[in-house]
Amino acid sequence: MKKQFKSKYPVDLSITDDQGRPLNYCGIRCAMEVLGGKWKLLIVAELAKGASRYSELKRSIPEISEKMLTRSLRELELHELVHKTSEGVSKYQLTEYGQSVLPLLKALFDWGEKHIELHHDLIFH
Repeated sequence: MKKQFKSKYPVDLSITDDQGRPLNYCGIRCAMEVLGGKWKLLIVAELAKGASRYSELKRSIPEISEKMLTRSLRELELHELVHKTSEGVSKYQLTEYGQSVLPLLKALFDWGEKHIELHHDLIFH
């Protein structure tokens, strides 16, 4: 049985389209719910380099608490972006579906690099 994901954003369930989807729930809202927050995209970026043990992820993102890393990994697993291997030493890896996020991550990276160039003084004041 698949665990149900509770929306973090208020959605009016009384007004739906012809497929039963709430009218105020769009792709941007969904993407922010699945990938938003301070850590999930950083976790995906680390896993894009290859499968990693929990301790390796924690070491590569030292600012994240263990509680938040665990929670973020579980949410990414719930949405089938990340899979935890069970053979030998457990590792986390991106699923094929999770790899579909990589072009978005690349676009965000490129934008961020350009923003750093343009606004270095604002970011590193």
